Amino acid sequence: MPQPHPPTKHPAGRLAMTALKVAIAVLGLWWVLGQISWHDTAVIAKGQTVRQAVFLRATRLPVISRTAHTVTVRLVRQEIKVKLPSGKIVTADATGYPIMFPRQLTLPLSYLATADGHPAIEAGLHSLIVRANAWLLLGALIIVGIPFFLTAWRWQLLMSVQDMHLSYAQCLRLNFVGQFYSTFLPGTTSGDLVKILYTARVTGKTTQSAVTVLLDRVVGLIGLVMVAGIAASIQLLVNSGSPSVPPRAAVSTGSDPVLLHVVLLTGGLLAATLVGCLVYFSARLRRRLGIDSILNRLPLPEFMKHADRSLLAYRTHLRLLAATFGLSMVSQSVLPLAGFLAGRAFGMHASFGCFMAYIPLAALAASLPIVPPQGIGVTEAILLHFFVTRGVDTASQSFALAQAIRFLPIAWNLLGAYWVVRGKFHRPTPTEVEMIESELPVQPSGS
Repeated sequence: MPQPHPPTKHPAGRLAMTALKVAIAVLGLWWVLGQISWHDTAVIAKGQTVRQAVFLRATRLPVISRTAHTVTVRLVRQEIKVKLPSGKIVTADATGYPIMFPRQLTLPLSYLATADGHPAIEAGLHSLIVRANAWLLLGALIIVGIPFFLTAWRWQLLMSVQDMHLSYAQCLRLNFVGQFYSTFLPGTTSGDLVKILYTARVTGKTTQSAVTVLLDRVVGLIGLVMVAGIAASIQLLVNSGSPSVPPRAAVSTGSDPVLLHVVLLTGGLLAATLVGCLVYFSARLRRRLGIDSILNRLPLPEFMKHADRSLLAYRTHLRLLAATFGLSMVSQSVLPLAGFLAGRAFGMHASFGCFMAYIPLAALAASLPIVPPQGIGVTEAILLHFFVTRGVDTASQSFALAQAIRFLPIAWNLLGAYWVVRGKFHRPTPTEVEMIESELPVQPSGS
């Protein structure tokens, strides 16, 4: 009996998804960029008197220059709220009526608010880039290549269960090529589809190729959640034993609910995953719940039934699965570690555990299907929430961190171009992509 032609995705659906991704990127970047500064800013302390006017709120003003004891700030086109000598409260342009400050003013550093015991002068994005510790950034760049080698090994282990025997070199090469396609040719041709297509050509097993690639992704995402949960739990324990912390780090203490929320979120996700795996892989539970009979009665494509049988093969290889989860946790720890080095390069103050807990969550959010490529707008907003709105670091620092954890791995993804340019891995044809996409569920991204 001839097989029906795979259904074609409606152009309107793709257009709507693209519009949604663009809207998310624009809104996220608009919110973040509205809070960062390109130049250094000095924070005038609340209650400070300047030229007989009392500042009624902490006020950020652009820095023109500074010395060891003074700072010169720009006041033109800067809105401030002050109490005038007459007692009138005014919110207006600092250089306009009735405030009438000069266009620029040199103030003692003692007029500024303090942060960590020092005058609050926040570095702008330009200063962060110019003054960044290049050695720390180089170290971050070097270590973000480690996951490519670990995930290739992890994928090779998963394929061995399906009697698919690609060499480690082939797995590593396909990893680089897949990441290159996902990064530089986003859209219908995802890196996962490329890996499935070429693995199927080598082994002759399309369904098993898809199962191993998708299972590899799932194992990677679970490892990401585990890293975040364990890091948040350890940081909570460390903070609970700290008798005191500096003001800027106060939100990192055990009293701050954000780490507890991370523990609860990741714990809930892992518990749900564990229960789902127990039900799915347990022959006894499947029989009692009638899962097999339900699947047989449902009008599922033959691919889904074949994939179910392929997945069940892993229930007799628990040690191998444990090894893949171990590799996944090590692999997924690298990006937040690189983020920690980049954060320190930009002068960030958050503790090591916070980087290990928050960056995986940002990476997890960026892997959702509705999120724009590379998590544009989403990664920035999440990191700003964790590191800035909670009082730990500045918006410019969190923005620089977001770009570091985005572009450092991209530098490694470029290596895949070597094999693509040589013609060994051409872009799949629309027919091949449509055929595979019609059989596969939505594919998560992420290592």
